[in-house]
Amino acid sequence: YINSMPMVFAFRIADCFFCMGPKVLFQVGKAILKINGEKLLQIQDDGGFLNLMREYFASLGDSAHPESADPRTRAITRFQELLLISFREFAVISDETILSERRKYRNEIVNSIESFSKRSAVRNLKTLGKFTKEQVGFIYDALYKAMCEVPPPPTVAPPPSLLATNDGNQERAETRIGIPTFQVFLSEILTWARNEKIVINGFQQRIDREVAEHELIDRLFYFWDTSCKGSLYPQDLVSGLDGVMSNDLMENIEWFFNLHDKNKDGYLTKDEVLTLSESFLFIFRHEIGDAYLGAVSKFMTNAFEYGDSLLPQHTDSKTGATEPQDIGHNQPYLNLATFRMVVLADEVLESFFETDLSASFRLEPVPDLELPPASSGFLGDLWSNIATQDNRKMFHRLSDELGKTIGKHQVIYRPTIGRFTKLEEPTARESLISPPTKTTSSGSSLNTVLESNSSSTLDASSNIDNGPLSASAFSPMPHLKAVNAAFMERTPFAIDDAGDDDDDSDLDMIHGEDDDQVMDEVDAFLEAHDSGLTEADKEVAKDLLNAEPVK
Repeated sequence: YINSMPMVFAFRIADCFFCMGPKVLFQVGKAILKINGEKLLQIQDDGGFLNLMREYFASLGDSAHPESADPRTRAITRFQELLLISFREFAVISDETILSERRKYRNEIVNSIESFSKRSAVRNLKTLGKFTKEQVGFIYDALYKAMCEVPPPPTVAPPPSLLATNDGNQERAETRIGIPTFQVFLSEILTWARNEKIVINGFQQRIDREVAEHELIDRLFYFWDTSCKGSLYPQDLVSGLDGVMSNDLMENIEWFFNLHDKNKDGYLTKDEVLTLSESFLFIFRHEIGDAYLGAVSKFMTNAFEYGDSLLPQHTDSKTGATEPQDIGHNQPYLNLATFRMVVLADEVLESFFETDLSASFRLEPVPDLELPPASSGFLGDLWSNIATQDNRKMFHRLSDELGKTIGKHQVIYRPTIGRFTKLEEPTARESLISPPTKTTSSGSSLNTVLESNSSSTLDASSNIDNGPLSASAFSPMPHLKAVNAAFMERTPFAIDDAGDDDDDSDLDMIHGEDDDQVMDEVDAFLEAHDSGLTEADKEVAKDLLNAEPVK
């Protein structure tokens, strides 16, 4: 009312508001709509409504009945008529009515305000990249959900300056987040930024989620902080996600290389290569089998082997051997072209950069997975009646302790990539520099044993495609059975191949007759020197057979 009415009339309404409470605002508003009801029905757009209200408020000081013959009637102004209708016809509006209506439509109003705030925030972004407005809206939801869980620290406003100008580029203080809030935000959209574990304790089966902490996540925070302010704006998050989610194979390799190139000189030092390997191990920490572990091991071997081959060589004056020149751990060691070559030499890492890295960023709500209860008895009914989050945590701790007591507590982590769901896995490619090793018959038999053992494990391809797992279609039970089968698998040893070795079989044929001759000689010696029992021994034996048991 203060911004729309003339101040003399707005102050009158403000007096009534302070005297009788907020119901006055609703009574006056309803009276305004009733007085202008016929004209409002003829309006077609928002502009006509604003013009009508502007004209009405400007005429509040005019006479409400200018054609009346009674001077006292002509003296009644439109503002007086407004107050009369407000307090007479809408006196039924009370404080209880207002509170009841507010509780009834509170959720719709809050959702409307949040939706308006989201649209405003999306419109204020400088660029959306390759994202749609719906995808940016989900980034907005994940950001403010993280800010509710871990509020960012309050920012200190800079001291006022007489020469400061407002250029319209200042951001709101609450839209800047630090590392703790960024970790929660990233766990909402990145699979390997959270730990999802299946907990089975004999009483219930559930999935717990927790935010993962690692140096790679902190490195990603500073990598997206292009303004070097120690905090991230919504625009930084949108631009950072756009720089990785729409990449192809080569772009992802370059992005991961630049993420670990601390000084941005186009080279990785030896320490940075080790840090990059640790990042691989962090991303693949919950994968089934040893395919990713073997790929990281082969990556480190190839990276240092090929990096040393590109260093300046020097010849030892004493031995004449040629060796790479020693360099410090902080000196340039591996460039992008070499890193790309090493990655492409391994099928597992190539597949990760081609599809899995970009697919691990998912702009979709994380499902609130709850496994079915183990039974529908008393505990199931008790669990259905628990609603608060604190009570759930308390019940989870109690059931976990009971499960540990009876020996049925089990925790299984969900894979973050989920490409391999059984023990049969592809082997990494050979070294780039060293010649390939010769394949022996025992090696082929070992592969046969692995294939036969892996066939007994649960193949989850019936529920999951060959690509990465989808968060919305994840079913934890096939994964649980696969892990249990992996635990029960016997590790194949080289001794298993003894029967397939042709050389051993030939030796057995050559020495077979000699072994038989040795055994015949032993039997003859025993017969010649075995005189049997003496007569005295035989008598003692008969007495023992005929003796009565001792009572």
